[in-house]
Amino acid sequence: MKPSPKNLDERSSSRPLKNNLFRLKHIDYLYFNIYNYFYRLSHYRPTPNYRTQAMYLFSLGSGGWFLLLESIYLHFIKHTRFASPMQSMVFASSIYILTAALFNYIYIVKDRDQKIFGKYEDLAEKNPKQKKHLVLSMFVLALPYIVLITFAIMFPRPH
Repeated sequence: MKPSPKNLDERSSSRPLKNNLFRLKHIDYLYFNIYNYFYRLSHYRPTPNYRTQAMYLFSLGSGGWFLLLESIYLHFIKHTRFASPMQSMVFASSIYILTAALFNYIYIVKDRDQKIFGKYEDLAEKNPKQKKHLVLSMFVLALPYIVLITFAIMFPRPH
């Protein structure tokens, strides 16, 4: 698609994330919000590597989504649970380790986080709702844990 004057005018509109020239990938933008937060935080205080902090937080949130889907599948479709808390802990630990290893390869080894940062950096500086997007991103990562806690309260394990 060739940029036309109309499309160029849209790019400078008050809604920089909505235009025809730029296709928004929501997962990438979610990761970018977290990455950008840790990147900006590293300018104000000495922190460990901001790339790994963003990757591990994203991995923790993604692992939560996998555990939520597994919990929904076991509870509502199979009508069963793990035999013991130790078995569920081993399963959850393996999910977290696998997602961390996978995201480390994707974002750190393959430098995908740098490509995402380069892609969204200019748009984020022009975006007046940057803090709102960060809060929404953190909420998306915390949502599976909120739902899992709600499941634990609503459907307690029989003793």
